[in-house]
Amino acid sequence: MVDKDMFKSMLLDELYKQLPDDFTLSVKEVFKSNDARMTGININREGSAGGCVIYAEDLYGRYQNGEELSSMVSDLMGEITKSDIYSMDLGSFTRDDMMAHTSYRMANKFTNQLRLMDVPTRDVPGMTDIVIYPVYEVQVGTRRGTVLISNSMLESNHVSVQEIHAAAEANTERRMAIVPLSERLQGLMGGMEFPDGEEIESPFLVSYDRESSGDEASVLGAPKALASLKEPYYVIPSSTHELLFLPKSFEADVDNLKRLVSEVNSTVLDPKDVLSNNVYELDQGRFVTHEAGAGLKKQFVQE
Repeated sequence: MVDKDMFKSMLLDELYKQLPDDFTLSVKEVFKSNDARMTGININREGSAGGCVIYAEDLYGRYQNGEELSSMVSDLMGEITKSDIYSMDLGSFTRDDMMAHTSYRMANKFTNQLRLMDVPTRDVPGMTDIVIYPVYEVQVGTRRGTVLISNSMLESNHVSVQEIHAAAEANTERRMAIVPLSERLQGLMGGMEFPDGEEIESPFLVSYDRESSGDEASVLGAPKALASLKEPYYVIPSSTHELLFLPKSFEADVDNLKRLVSEVNSTVLDPKDVLSNNVYELDQGRFVTHEAGAGLKKQFVQE
């Protein structure tokens, strides 16, 4: 039986064997939010703005289930070398383009240490495990994608960290809103009719991106949108794709909310889509953290 450490060594050997000449890789041990140690492998093309991170532990699970190591690496290299993102080098960007097309994304700071190592991140005030980072939104053929804004990109285009965060916040504010979940569901269901004129009702609000979908948790980088909430709300990080807001007047049990979030994260979501196991409160620009697995802890932060 090949143990995890031996597999990591075998994996690196196979990666180096199949890695194209103009690609590089780096390895870093990182800790995830549950204190588990993970081996992250960052693969980049020299001079390219694109990159990806894989975790040896994820591939080890597939290896244990019978997949051949060489085939796994071969499939991975095929996906990487064919990606249009890797054709975009640092010279593909201009200062004006970066300022106009940069917006925020959110991630769990513990599970994304390696991926965000060279990125100008910001903590979300009052949130213990969520980080903001800027991305450049790009249209590649018929597909819309994002490229991480790295410190190297900023330097080559003479953009300061303060400027890129200001641009990302302004562009995110323009797009983001917080709307009733029932309204959002009705919109998604289009012209569907319900018996006896029945309507979808829900106490929840949900983050909403007016221009695209898929990364709507980015509302955490839009303080004006958050300030539009005039009463206290519980903030439920359902995934990196959206946030739910439940009025505190609903008198929900916070411990049950935390258990629900943790259960969904561990049984439903793809690990890369997990934003946080915590539940938060938002009240007049102040976040309160209810930390998962540590009883009820509150940390007030004045923005």
